[in-house]
Amino acid sequence: MREYGIWMAILLLSVLGCSCSQQTTEAASFKSHRVEASVSPATGEGLQPQALPSPTRKESSKRAILGEWPQWRGLKRDGISSETGLLTHWPREGLPVVWKVPGGEGFSSLAISEGRAYTIVDRDEAEWTLCLDAGSGKELWKIRSADSYKEYQGGNGPRSTPTVDGARVYTLGATGALLCLDKKAGNILWRRNILEDFKAPNLKWGTSTSPLVEGDSLLVNVGGSGASVVAFNKYTGEVVWKEHDDVAGYSSPIAITVDGVREIVFFGGRAILGLSPADGKLHWRHKWITLSDMNIATPIFSDPLLFISSGRGTGSGLFRLRRESDGVRADVQWTSKIMQNHFNSCLLVGEYLYGFHNSILKCIRLEDGEQMWADRSVGKGSLIYAQGHLFIMGERGDIGVAEATPEGYREHGRMRILEYKSWTPPALAGGRLYLRDQKYIACLNLRAGL
Repeated sequence: MREYGIWMAILLLSVLGCSCSQQTTEAASFKSHRVEASVSPATGEGLQPQALPSPTRKESSKRAILGEWPQWRGLKRDGISSETGLLTHWPREGLPVVWKVPGGEGFSSLAISEGRAYTIVDRDEAEWTLCLDAGSGKELWKIRSADSYKEYQGGNGPRSTPTVDGARVYTLGATGALLCLDKKAGNILWRRNILEDFKAPNLKWGTSTSPLVEGDSLLVNVGGSGASVVAFNKYTGEVVWKEHDDVAGYSSPIAITVDGVREIVFFGGRAILGLSPADGKLHWRHKWITLSDMNIATPIFSDPLLFISSGRGTGSGLFRLRRESDGVRADVQWTSKIMQNHFNSCLLVGEYLYGFHNSILKCIRLEDGEQMWADRSVGKGSLIYAQGHLFIMGERGDIGVAEATPEGYREHGRMRILEYKSWTPPALAGGRLYLRDQKYIACLNLRAGL
């Protein structure tokens, strides 16, 4: 049972290019290249790097209005949605199921953009990026990215979630295959293998971080010597910079601003560090040791405070960040074992954090870590937030809704829709809740009359 618990940690949900016929995508090559030209979906060879447009501020605002969920944990990587008009008191029979379709093994979450859903699955002895019609679940295209990743005790398949940026979608597989795809047609624009290219060892339970777009760069926690963190040109795949020697973690990075200083926070396998996105310069580093380097949960920033949490007995920490010259300094505010995120991440709503302490859902106060309440809820799982409520996905397939309040656990509905190891956090876009397990992908209607 102890071993089983360890494998569960890697779920990572990580926790994270459209309209091409299946015939043209089935045979996509997945050989690693240093910087490969854009690749045809049929052969994986032959095109030149293409400069597709990046999203403008106006387009980003439109995304929020449309309720998109374009990457790991949503628009800001915090698990928070601004959508309203949602059903938060569910009928006894549960919510309407819009669609439920076969998916595949793996723990990749869904990225939703412009009516399409992207995820990565393992099926037919290979790793595939899927593009589905978000309204119907119909498979629009699939691209083979790598051989199948096998991890028999925790689960097979990819862990990372696709990142959608403008006209592109970026995916990272469990064995290091990094692809840039045209999100409409599914063409491979460029690809690399981060483990082969930088001679980095794979993690015990597979590469899990979800790539982060910052300006013209794509940032990835690689874990190589002198290449712990690598910034790629998002248009071509060329290396912009590579720095540091830190062991990679399973967590996904976040971009923050501290008193005018832009910073990328990486939660590595043995430390948390803040870097300049321009050149990788180290702003600060704090050692953070967890059993088997299992730092998995995504950091949470609420200016000027940064929260992190790990399972396996390590616990949580809060840092106060402040500008120091052209960099940032991080000072420890408190550490505690009161919240131990295993394979999931917390949410910050107002002054309170909500998250799973192993298999118990808790609410704690950010300022000092004081526990407000604890409840078994749906069992061990993951959660997102919208309209004053927590939408909670249990590992056994139960999805529930409860008030986000420090006053106590108040559940307003629960239903079972999945059952095959549901370790993937939900995605919310356009009034619909997107879920997956090791076999199916499903969509629930959260708006009456939608």
